[in-house]
Amino acid sequence: MNLIYSNSYSTARTFAFAQELAPGDWKWIKDSRVLRDYPRADVYKVTRWEANPHRTDIDAALQRAQKEHRLGTLIDYSRPYRPPSE
Repeated sequence: MNLIYSNSYSTARTFAFAQELAPGDWKWIKDSRVLRDYPRADVYKVTRWEANPHRTDIDAALQRAQKEHRLGTLIDYSRPYRPPSE
């Protein structure tokens, strides 16, 4: 399962469509329960994830899941990629 951490369902759906994720392969993180329901899922943080109405609870659940090794990869798409300077 792919979990999308965004401010709204429509933002999550747009991201999933752009990533060519099929319906049923992704879920919007609307509250912390989603993280418990899908252990070891990959999490995508997308633009404006900070505006999620349940951010405090979700962030705490993410930290617990990482600490307990019950989280897949956490990928932050909310920040533009900057190659390392040489």
